[in-house]
Amino acid sequence: MGRPFEDLTKKTEFNLGSVFKVYYGDEGDGSSQQIELKPLRNNYTRTSTTLSAVPLIRGLSDSITKNDLVLYVVIEKKIFYIGPLNTNNLPFDSSSHIYDKEIMGEEVWGNVPGNMTKESHPYGVKYPLENVNKVYKSQNPKLENLGYSTQFESSKYTDTTLEGRHGNSIRLGSYGVVGDYAFPNIKIHNELFNGIESIDSGSCISMLSVGSIRDNFQNDDFLLSIDKQNPQSSFRLNNGNDGDDNSFYYDYSVKNFSDATFEQNANQESHQILITSDRITFDARNPQFGDFTVSSNHNINFGARQNFTLNNAGYSVINSNNIYLGKEAKKKSEPMVLGEELRKILSDMAKVLKNAHALVQGVPIPLVDKTGAPLNVAVNLPYVDNNERSITDIVTELEARTESNQDNETIYDNDGPNFLSHHHYIEKNARSENEG
Repeated sequence: MGRPFEDLTKKTEFNLGSVFKVYYGDEGDGSSQQIELKPLRNNYTRTSTTLSAVPLIRGLSDSITKNDLVLYVVIEKKIFYIGPLNTNNLPFDSSSHIYDKEIMGEEVWGNVPGNMTKESHPYGVKYPLENVNKVYKSQNPKLENLGYSTQFESSKYTDTTLEGRHGNSIRLGSYGVVGDYAFPNIKIHNELFNGIESIDSGSCISMLSVGSIRDNFQNDDFLLSIDKQNPQSSFRLNNGNDGDDNSFYYDYSVKNFSDATFEQNANQESHQILITSDRITFDARNPQFGDFTVSSNHNINFGARQNFTLNNAGYSVINSNNIYLGKEAKKKSEPMVLGEELRKILSDMAKVLKNAHALVQGVPIPLVDKTGAPLNVAVNLPYVDNNERSITDIVTELEARTESNQDNETIYDNDGPNFLSHHHYIEKNARSENEG
C-alpha cells in the first residue's frame, strides 16, 4: 500500500521510567503534573539522564511522586507519560518494585525487599505511609440477586473506581439484578481506609437506586442524628406529619428482586441521595442571583438535636394553608389571635363602658371608679394611682391610627396599641381552600 500507509502504522513505543522529580503547577514550565524521569533499560541499567514529561491524557492526571514507575512515549519530539503503574495494587503505595538507590544514582544502601520501613521506603521518610486499602465492591446478598452458583462465579463484575492515595474515592457501580437490568449507584467517600464503604466515618455522598440506606451499607443500626439519642422522642424527624407512621422512612427501597414483584412495583422508585459528614455547609454567595432553593413533591423535614435558628436581614414569608406551632396544635383547640380583630373587639367593649350609665331614680349618671371619679373622665388627683387610666384613655389608645404604603398595605404607626406587633403579621381568615 506504499509509504504513506507505512508511516501511518509506524510503531509508537512505550518505555519504562522512574520518577526522579515532581513539579507543582507553579514550577517547571508551569505545566501541572510535569515530572522529571529517568529511563530504565532492561529495568536495571543505570543512567544519569533525566527527561521532562507531561501527562499523556488531557484532563486526567493521577497522583504521582518520586520513585513511582511510569511508561513514557516520545511523540514528535515531545515526551508524555502515563502512570504511575499500579505496582502494589494499593492506592497509597505505587512505588517502584525494582527500586534501588544505585539504579537511581543515589547514595547506595541496598534494596530492602518486602515490607519496608519509612526510612527504607522508596518514597522517603516524609511521605505519609498510612495503610489504605483499595475500595472494593463487597458481596451484598440483600441486593445482588445473583446467587453463589457456578454461573455467579462466571458472571462476577467489578465496579469503576477512582481513588486518591489517602482514603478518598469515587465508585461507579451497581447492585441488584432483575432480568437484564442492574441498578446503578455512585458512592463518594472521604477518609475511607479499610476499603469497606461506611457512613460512620469521614464524609459520604451516595446516589442509590435500589435498596434502603441500611441495605446498601449493610448497617441495620443506621439512624439520623436527631433519631439516635431516643428514637421514641417526640422530636424525632417527621414527627407531626400525617399518617400512621410519621417517622423517617428508613426502609425506603424495592426489597424483593423477583421479576414478578419488580414488574408490580415498577413505578415504586427507590432512588435516593445520602449526604453525611460531621458538618455540612451550603452557601449561595451571588448577591443578586444566589438563591438557595429546596423543592419537594412530598414533605420537607428539618430536625436538630439542639436548636434551630433562622436569621435573615430582609423579610420572611411563610405561605401555608395551615400553620401549627407544636404537634398538639393540629388538634385545633387553641387558635391564634388576629391582632386587628382583637383591637376592634376591645375598642367596642371600651366604648360600651365609656357610654354606660347607671340609673338613679330614673336619672342616668356616669359609672364611677373606686374613688368616685367617673370612668370616662381622666382624673389627676393626688390620691389616685397615676398608672390608672380612664375609659376615655383606653378608647383613645385602641383607636386605629394607620397609614398606607405604596402597595396600599395598611401600616400601623408607633402610637397604635402596644399589643400589635410592628414586625410580625399573619393573614386574615379569608382562605377557602385551607383545612378549616
